[in-house]
Amino acid sequence: MADRQIRELDPVKESPIGGLPEIQELYNDSLLPVEQQGIAMRMTGQQWADFARESVKTYTQAAAESAAGAAKSAAGAAESERQARAYSGKPPQIRKNEEGSFTWWIWDAETKTYRDTGEIAVGNVMYAVFFLDEKTGELYEYYDKTYTGPQFRLKDGADLEVVLIAGE
Repeated sequence: MADRQIRELDPVKESPIGGLPEIQELYNDSLLPVEQQGIAMRMTGQQWADFARESVKTYTQAAAESAAGAAKSAAGAAESERQARAYSGKPPQIRKNEEGSFTWWIWDAETKTYRDTGEIAVGNVMYAVFFLDEKTGELYEYYDKTYTGPQFRLKDGADLEVVLIAGE
């Protein structure tokens, strides 16, 4: 710590303060000679620190707000990334619901199952879907109410026929 001496300062008249020797360290309780509007005064290191802090306050506040905004954006990005991972590889599907209509089903990441949205999968179904139950040997045909393609029937319980004209 440098030696410090506290004493009254003489007013500066003809000798400018710029001619005084430079200090090596500045402490909060350091006394500095200053000239303000031609009058010699003293100023403490704490006053200089307060002045410096106030002069950059608008910049530090803007930087803090910018940092907070960046942190919020990063948190939002992390949440988006988490959701993307939870839904990755789980595209919406068209499935038959309990009422027999084809509806859109979406992945529910919380329950880890698909759930029915209740939204009808709009469009003309291009073909019927068949399912053979291997255990019972029964053949099932699936299509929704908007299906306008050919109809099918079993002939003599064994042959599947395509009905091209209604009523045949």
